[in-house]
Amino acid sequence: MKRAAWILAALFGAAFLGAILMNARLVQESRRALAGGVFRETSKIPRARYHLVLVIPDDDDSFFSGLAEGVRAGAREADAAVQVFRYASSSAAEAERYFEVALGAGVDGLILYSPRGEPVLRRAEAAARKGVVFIPVGTDVPEGSPAGFIGSASLLQGFEGGRRICAALGASARIGVILPANGTGPEEEEPLYRGLSASIQAFPGARVAALARARPGTLAGEEAASAMLGAEPGINAIFCANSRDTQGVAQVVVDLNRVGSVLVVGADETPEILRYIEKGVVAASIVRDSRWIGMEAVRAFTRIKDGGAPGGPVEAGFYVRTAEGRSP
Repeated sequence: MKRAAWILAALFGAAFLGAILMNARLVQESRRALAGGVFRETSKIPRARYHLVLVIPDDDDSFFSGLAEGVRAGAREADAAVQVFRYASSSAAEAERYFEVALGAGVDGLILYSPRGEPVLRRAEAAARKGVVFIPVGTDVPEGSPAGFIGSASLLQGFEGGRRICAALGASARIGVILPANGTGPEEEEPLYRGLSASIQAFPGARVAALARARPGTLAGEEAASAMLGAEPGINAIFCANSRDTQGVAQVVVDLNRVGSVLVVGADETPEILRYIEKGVVAASIVRDSRWIGMEAVRAFTRIKDGGAPGGPVEAGFYVRTAEGRSP
């Protein structure tokens, strides 16, 4: 069985490498914006100047869809063709494989989602040796503070979440925190949790009553919220880190008839989250501007390609969506 699995893996890798190399050659020759591909353009569209690859997790979190949207928008301005490759969120090896294949194909630029703990500095060096402009993007700055990183820090997201909750509940806040499924390491060391913990120190008596990491899957937020509220009935606020979990938590609060008694502060912005905000189920959503991150990544690529040096890590920040509207 193992021998068969290795053979299948090798065949898949060879086929994938052949496909991307062929595509790179076609782009090199015609430099067309992937007619009928990512942008669904016709053959009359002018030739593209650059070939970019974006590698992100195959995750329904709106952070990643916004990131891809921003890269595509930026690419149109930069006269670049974009290919988007998605890998299983739990497979760091698959992300590395896409990275290696993109370098082997000789693309002009590679924008890669780079969470904490990934070998970003090594990848930057490998890309530089191949003449590929490498732009790491994500949330928290990876180890070594790699040049050119663009993200929205979850430490700041957590701090804002705790501040919002305690501004409403004060010392009586009993908070349930749901960490994202794609995190690694001890839960107490997650920047999101550390940010929230720091912010509630200004409200003596406020505390985190439950801390859990969501499991992968569409219903992860619902499962985590149901378990929390069942085990800790005194929880009067839940803070979560992404759009999927925010929607799941909001639905549980509605199902348990806890609207008004459980304050929900979530993340990002989807039509579903906006409806929950309008109905008073979600008090606030901290929106990481991943679309801006994607557009800025393409701008950074263009600057570097034109001879500029990579800048230091860039913090994209966030805005907050409430029933009153958007605030900086």
